[in-house]
Amino acid sequence: MSFYYRRKLRKIGKALLVGSEKVHLYRGDVLAREALNEQLELADQVRAAIKDRTREVTQVETLLNRLHEVLVRNGGKIYPLTSGTDYTEMVVMAAIVAGAIRSFFLQPFKIPTNSMWPTYNGMTAEVRAPDAEVPSLAQQALDKLQWTWTYVIPAEASGPVGIPIVMQRGPNGQVEYGLRSRTREADDGVFGTGLLKGAHDKHDLLIGNTLQTVKVPADFGFEAVLLRTYFPEQAKLKLPRQDADRWRVVFTQAVRDGRIVRGPYGPVLLTGKSATAGAPLFNFDILTGDMLFVDRMSYHFVEPARGDTIVFQTNTIPGLADQYGQPSQSYYVKRLAGVPGQRLRVTEKGELIVDGQVVTSPEPMVLNSRRAMDQGYYGYLPDAGGDRYALPLDQEHTVTPGHYYAMGDNSANSFDSRGWGEVPATAVVGKPLIILHPFTAHWGPAK
Repeated sequence: MSFYYRRKLRKIGKALLVGSEKVHLYRGDVLAREALNEQLELADQVRAAIKDRTREVTQVETLLNRLHEVLVRNGGKIYPLTSGTDYTEMVVMAAIVAGAIRSFFLQPFKIPTNSMWPTYNGMTAEVRAPDAEVPSLAQQALDKLQWTWTYVIPAEASGPVGIPIVMQRGPNGQVEYGLRSRTREADDGVFGTGLLKGAHDKHDLLIGNTLQTVKVPADFGFEAVLLRTYFPEQAKLKLPRQDADRWRVVFTQAVRDGRIVRGPYGPVLLTGKSATAGAPLFNFDILTGDMLFVDRMSYHFVEPARGDTIVFQTNTIPGLADQYGQPSQSYYVKRLAGVPGQRLRVTEKGELIVDGQVVTSPEPMVLNSRRAMDQGYYGYLPDAGGDRYALPLDQEHTVTPGHYYAMGDNSANSFDSRGWGEVPATAVVGKPLIILHPFTAHWGPAK
């Protein structure tokens, strides 16, 4: 085995050890003792192996892969880093945190999803028509300072563009249509070695009889790109459930027009548009989520108040455990809809009622209760799916002692206390203090 490959393995080993230290630092208090001990023992073995130049390369590879697998299980949002973007973000965050009071007072946090949009951004898309002008290379380089990444995806074949869908019977026997679920796949790792694997999501399209797969970052809402690219008029509709309702309009119109057909891979929604091999099929930008500092100190002296935005751990919330009963290891950010003893309900108009009165503060809750769609607040919904832990607000609910009721500002796209139950007071980490990056309209004090 070449000297250069052995040196590459040493570099990967050092990166894994850095990752192990970060997981130990940030998540050691929430990991089971056995899981943490296994990680630390493997880290010691890797440290010794990369120093031993007589060790068989295959043995080193095995140890690196074992440590990587343990870090994936233990790492939560800390590990793995899924792309070059994440490495860039890590460096910038490290530089910011180095000049601030560390974790006892402040904790850096990245908004993972759009459940709090438009107050906070997760990954969002700016969509252009496929044949629209692409930002220049200079502009793309400038955009990367804002962690905005341009995607221009060419068609692999020529023909009508179709979207594979699923069909099922509803409770009343009526046929219902939906988009197919994304599939998640690991990449090939660093330099194709299979180590430090990241993840991306795959979405299929049909061009003529050719199935084309589009890969995007994990958890990115590609369905919004589909809607805005091929159904731009429906994407503009102001509807309470936003894209979910807009897709229903698309499917209803497609049934009337006869654009739902049987394709070679199952039912297909024909978009009514065609693609040419080599020409752009999609043209869009992905903007990263907001990065902020969380104030960890205030709640040691005052109780959280209704209307506060809170960051909390999810490992003590049974409704967020996986199918095997393993607790979630994520951090969530939601708005506090109710504190112990308060009575909550959502009306048919989308108003949040607290103790018999429509909320009058803070501004995002007021805008939601008014359904201020022109400002991006589409009103509250009484439910968010879920199972036996769900606490929908179509009927009045009284928040139990020692717990809080949390909801996302983007009610139609937030899985929160309506779906998985209340937040234990002991799980609360703190409240957002300041948005650090990117330098958009959100930059500055957090709402």
